[in-house]
Amino acid sequence: MDLYSVKTYLKPSSLTEVTGWSADQRWLAGGTWLFNEVQPQVKSLVDMQQFDWTEIAVSAEGLSIGATCIQNELLAFSFPPEWTAAEALKDAVRELASFKLSHAATVGGNLCLALSASTFAPVMVALKAQYEIWRVEGEPYSVSAADFQTAPQKTVLQPGDVLRKIKIPRESLEQWQTRFKRMAVCTAGYAIAIVVTAYNPHSQQVRFGIGGSVLAPCLVEFDVLPTPEGIATALQEKTFLSDERGSAAYRQHITGVLMKRGIAALSADVQDERRY
Repeated sequence: MDLYSVKTYLKPSSLTEVTGWSADQRWLAGGTWLFNEVQPQVKSLVDMQQFDWTEIAVSAEGLSIGATCIQNELLAFSFPPEWTAAEALKDAVRELASFKLSHAATVGGNLCLALSASTFAPVMVALKAQYEIWRVEGEPYSVSAADFQTAPQKTVLQPGDVLRKIKIPRESLEQWQTRFKRMAVCTAGYAIAIVVTAYNPHSQQVRFGIGGSVLAPCLVEFDVLPTPEGIATALQEKTFLSDERGSAAYRQHITGVLMKRGIAALSADVQDERRY
């Protein structure tokens, strides 16, 4: 779509070249959402592609994903074989949209857009990722994935702030197994509930990254495998969305169903491994 209101296009090679920030400016990464609908409030685009923030880096600390990393790069990347939870990152790409979108859309763009149906947000929450935020003016800071989004299409980012990278600790990738569950009103429709279940078979701990059904992606943790009653109690403490796609009560129920399915799938996998 032609953004007729845009009067200025900036293409800096680094963040230090960006000075000041106005309400009518927008960061441009993949542009799959920005160019998807009319944006009359946008007068200036600041293109991030020259920042070279596309890296996927493996280190002793874990995984680092640059904000402008194209989503499909995660599918092609060779993660260490012992990083069992890295499959959740690939699930986030597969479950998001068509290959046309995932060949252009960025990981950071999906997180910063903060749609309730984001597939990446609950994965990052379940893996206890940290986000590194850079500012046009001021010092960088970090925020946990669980605290980044505050409501649909609202985050902690202030004007001019930009997501630099996502950091996932090695422990989350190496010691946990994951299952991605998503429910929509139709096969290719907008998700009404997303649950990413992470299970540590050694400690018996369980984490749930919940999205789609709640006001903002959230983390639910258990020290042992939860009972259905335990899941129901935990969900009573959350605020669920209600719109034309589903009531709050329906979304809460579906979220519980997906949590139970995630546990069942992971428990079955562990039992199969022990047989051989």
